[in-house]
Formats: sequence, C-alpha cells, structure tokens
Amino acid sequence: MLTKKRRTLDFRTILYLNILLMFFLIISGSEAVLLCSFVLSAVALADTGAWRQAARYSVGFAALAAVQYALGMALEAGVQNTVVFLVQMVLFLALRVYPFVGLGFALKEGKNIAEITTALDRLHLHSGVVLSIVVMIRYLPAMAADFRVILDAMRLRGIPISLKFVAFHPMKAIEYLIVPMLFRSEKITEEFSGAALVKGYTSGARRTSYFDVRMTAKDTAMLVISTASLVLCTFV
Repeated sequence: MLTKKRRTLDFRTILYLNILLMFFLIISGSEAVLLCSFVLSAVALADTGAWRQAARYSVGFAALAAVQYALGMALEAGVQNTVVFLVQMVLFLALRVYPFVGLGFALKEGKNIAEITTALDRLHLHSGVVLSIVVMIRYLPAMAADFRVILDAMRLRGIPISLKFVAFHPMKAIEYLIVPMLFRSEKITEEFSGAALVKGYTSGARRTSYFDVRMTAKDTAMLVISTASLVLCTFV
C-alpha cells in the first residue's frame, strides 16, 4: 500500500532561511534576532514531524542560553576569571550557530537527495554548482560513518585514540587516520562519478523527479513571516 509522504518546507525555503539567518545574525546578532532565529529553525524542524528531536533541540538551546546568561552576569558582577570568560565566549558563539544546526536537522529529517537536486535545478543554477552542493550534503554523513569505522579498526588493533596520541605521534596519527580517509575518498569519488553518469547529469535535457517538489502556501508564509520578523527584531 502506498503511503503519502508528509509535505514539509521546500529545500529552497530552508536554503533561504540559512542565508537570511546568517545575514541578520552578522549585521545585528542581538538577543531578539537570536531568539527569532531559534524559533524559525525550531518551526522548520517541527514541520518535519520530528517532535521529540524538536523538543530536545529546544531544551538544548534553553540550557546553553541559561548557562551563557549566568556566566555573563558573573562577569558583570566583577568575577575576573579567564576560564569563565572563555567559556562564556564559546557559548556566545555556539548559540549563534545553533539555529543552523536546527535547519540541518530539518533538512536531514524532511528531504532526500533527489528532492534537493530537483529543487536546486529549478533555481536554474549551473550543473557544477548543483553537483557540488549535492555531493557535499551526501558525502558528509558518509565521511562521518567512515571515520567511525577507522576508529573502531584502531581500537581492535590496540592503537590508542586520544588527543595525547595525536600530539605526541602526529605522523602515526596521519598514517592511521588521514591515509585511510584519503583512500576511501578516492573510492567514493569513483562511485559518485559513476552515479552521475548513470543518472544523466551531463545531459542537457530537463530533469524529472519522482517527488512532487514545489513551493506551497506554507513556504510562502514562512518566507514572508521570517523576513518580516527578523527585520522588525533588527530595526524596531
């Protein structure tokens, strides 16, 4: 029996949110803009139906904000401690990266490579740009999985895995970690090249898709509300 897939925000909407949030967090970065950015990313994540992940994401943001606020109050109260200052700065930066993590989760939960490729094609981007973005999105999870396999192999061979080992034995660390990743990357490159050839990426014909990729009223509402809310938070 065929099941109807949940219609989530279009990839182009998520891409627009990434650019929009980046722009306003750079030019303003105020607490109002940060909170608005978090809410928008949380809505995008909840729209995929991943309610538990959205709840954990919200709790994580609240915890980071609470700790960062407490450390900031301590510094304002006259606490002179380099460690406290550094931790507060790290949390300050982490909070401003956090909304993009939420959008990444939304992309992972709600979209597949075929939908992303079709959406990028409809932006009339150059095929080289489309392939670069798709390969990056597809390869990052694979790279993380390959890295875990390498670490498991090192544990089986009794090779210590720690920053101390990397610091005191940099050449061995390169041999055990980087070299296997390079060979694996070469194999993945060949696989991607073959897949691109089979799927006809070099063809100039218009691509079709199994998925119904289109902008809906939900996307239009998100585009308007996100832009208006961030403008108001910045200039009002």
